Amino acid sequence: MPDEKVRLGVIGLGGRGRYFARNYHKHPEAELVALADPDPGALDRVRPVFGERIDYYDDLNEFLSREDMPAVVIASPDFAHRDNAVQALAYEKNVLLEKPIAQSVEDADDIIRAWNRAGTVLCVGLELRYSAIFVEMRRIIDEGRIGEIMTGIAVDNVSVGGNYFYHDRQRRKDYTVSLLMQKGVHTIDLLNWFMGAGRPTKVYATGSLAYYGGSAPNDRRCRDCDEADECPFFIHHQRFQMDYDVTIEKEDLCVFAEEADVNDNSQVIITYESGKSAVYTENHFTPEYTRDFWFTGDVGKMYAQYNNECNFIIRNQYRHSDHVDEWRPRSTGGGHGGGDPLIQQTFLDWVRDPEKMDVQMTLDARDATCVGAAGEVSIETGMPVEIPAPPALDL
Repeated sequence: MPDEKVRLGVIGLGGRGRYFARNYHKHPEAELVALADPDPGALDRVRPVFGERIDYYDDLNEFLSREDMPAVVIASPDFAHRDNAVQALAYEKNVLLEKPIAQSVEDADDIIRAWNRAGTVLCVGLELRYSAIFVEMRRIIDEGRIGEIMTGIAVDNVSVGGNYFYHDRQRRKDYTVSLLMQKGVHTIDLLNWFMGAGRPTKVYATGSLAYYGGSAPNDRRCRDCDEADECPFFIHHQRFQMDYDVTIEKEDLCVFAEEADVNDNSQVIITYESGKSAVYTENHFTPEYTRDFWFTGDVGKMYAQYNNECNFIIRNQYRHSDHVDEWRPRSTGGGHGGGDPLIQQTFLDWVRDPEKMDVQMTLDARDATCVGAAGEVSIETGMPVEIPAPPALDL
């Protein structure tokens, strides 16, 4: 089907699902044919956008049974990823699955096994791999500029953590499980990828809820709060701007509510099968919104910073030398530093030609999620946690 448009549907019509739907609807190589969400209200909200040119489903089996729709995007809430992906793969659909792949090691491996049985495309939304800065970092590392990487550090500084995660049910562990997965999986994947040290085999982690949560009633909302004018966490629930250029409606519950129990800072030590190690940390109440990386090799050291304004920088220092190299990659345009449109194109390319599929990238997505899931278990138990090898594949 190299010359045909890829006919696809989207599952889950939150902000991210609507974003995918709009982009594929106008993509010259795709044809959006259906949308699915168990909430009829979510379907009603998108009908004015797409009209009757496409079909709408609140029954997932009916949606997936369409034989004229070989590809689906799964943008449902994280807790639904396992069931939605396994079901879609059982119908032998090609799947673009939003990160994290799932919320536990066991659920991630259920998806890997379903993918193996289906023999179709599974692409996980690691769009940051396609951002200009990370493409350039990969090139510089592959050229051996800093030699063999021995250690790595990655830091997620999340100035918007309160507004993104603590105004709604994402602030509860019984819904989100851990921000190490919901937020951290992007950066954890990049850390693992650049380390090149084999798959992660063990983590030890600490973390806490240091800033958010508190004594506010669980039903207090920004729209009704008498402190709204002074509160730095006030949001307008009908016009909330996401960092991938989308405005959505969002819950505006108080970030200092009693029920908030998801850790707002975490520190994870990762051990790889090669014996090398790396450190990942995230903090959701910092003043800046950046991803920072340090990689130390046997020749030199790399520092890199990504921010949402796309003011990217990569800087190398070298042992026994005062010489410094610096690169300032430019975004190619689009959300996530240019990564969003590129991973959307990658999925279409893989569906057209499955031999192009990067199987290892999908397994890496599983490993990044497993680091987050095992890290949360380690925080709760105070003990190191082993990460099992993924299920065997015969794709």
